[in-house]
Amino acid sequence: MPTLELEIDRATFLATLYKAQGVVDKKSTANVLSQILFEPTGDGQLRVTGTDYDVVLQSVVAAEVIQSGLACINGKSLFDVVKSLDAPRVHLRTLDNHWVELTAGRSRFKLAGINPDDFPDITTPDDVQWMGIPRGTFKDLIEKTAFSVSDDETRMNLNGVFFKTAPGSGDLTRLVMVSTDGHRLSKVDTEVEVRATGDRQNQAIVHKKGVQEVRRLLEDQGEVIEVGFAPGFVLFRSEGTTFTVRQIEDTYPDYERVIPPSSPVRVEVVRQRLIQAIRRIATLISSKTYVVKMELSPGRIAFTTSNPDYGEGRDEVDVEYEGEGLVIGYNYVYLLDVLNVLKGETVVLECSDAFSPTIVTSPEEAGALFVVMPMRI
Repeated sequence: MPTLELEIDRATFLATLYKAQGVVDKKSTANVLSQILFEPTGDGQLRVTGTDYDVVLQSVVAAEVIQSGLACINGKSLFDVVKSLDAPRVHLRTLDNHWVELTAGRSRFKLAGINPDDFPDITTPDDVQWMGIPRGTFKDLIEKTAFSVSDDETRMNLNGVFFKTAPGSGDLTRLVMVSTDGHRLSKVDTEVEVRATGDRQNQAIVHKKGVQEVRRLLEDQGEVIEVGFAPGFVLFRSEGTTFTVRQIEDTYPDYERVIPPSSPVRVEVVRQRLIQAIRRIATLISSKTYVVKMELSPGRIAFTTSNPDYGEGRDEVDVEYEGEGLVIGYNYVYLLDVLNVLKGETVVLECSDAFSPTIVTSPEEAGALFVVMPMRI
């Protein structure tokens, strides 16, 4: 097999390897899925590929290719080595038995590799409909929904975020992203101007690992991230790097049925004051139940807990509320997750009674809505 030899900018190389870290399997050095494939494209660029079958990373970076060939190297080992280097350029050359030699300044490493022929065949989806979405908008969608994706493997349709696009008002496109684990629900509904190459009517359940990895892509500096829809796949592309994520082939639940149409109890409260009160009370909450009691009464919200092993706690927050008293139990982690992804100064809590879902919104973030289910107390 021809020897691969090249030189590449260390910072560029490291940024690409960083994006590959969540894709490759870091648990086994022998597993082919822990490897990254390097392949010159013939035009002064290097294609970098990693996969775990659910997600495929393909990135094209500039490199000085001295001799063309293939290399397949353990992704974690290579990333750790390149991260430790301080020279501006890295020289890479394949050796006998598929090993790879890395040289940078006075540092020299030899890393074990595998036969590139053993690397999985990568199929590039055809007929992709691309959509250029403002990076800030898409980052907000991900941040507000990723935390409430289910980990229950028996309910695969909840193991990802539901993403839907549709024509909006005028020339705008409506973007909806939803996630739920059965205990809480996150929904963001917004309209923005996008660059579309095809139909703006699309929907998919994006696998949770793809959601996690696209966050790395969102760290790039470009103003737009491209999202592509193809049969069975959703693609994300930015600055020469593409993540291809398999769709979850299932039907997403009718999430609108979970959202109460109206709630007689409504209270607005300063978000940071609410976070501080819950965190203080959480110091005494049992790690087995995570239950905090919220007592709503005219003029205040009080959070209380009683733990025979640690003690009792109470923290009050002033609010403008003149309705009847109400006591509700929550998993405090679920409340904090919601309050931490919101950015507005105030939040609104709405509910019907102690046994009904609570809606959390912010007047400053139209389109973002969260549902938190109560717990028995």
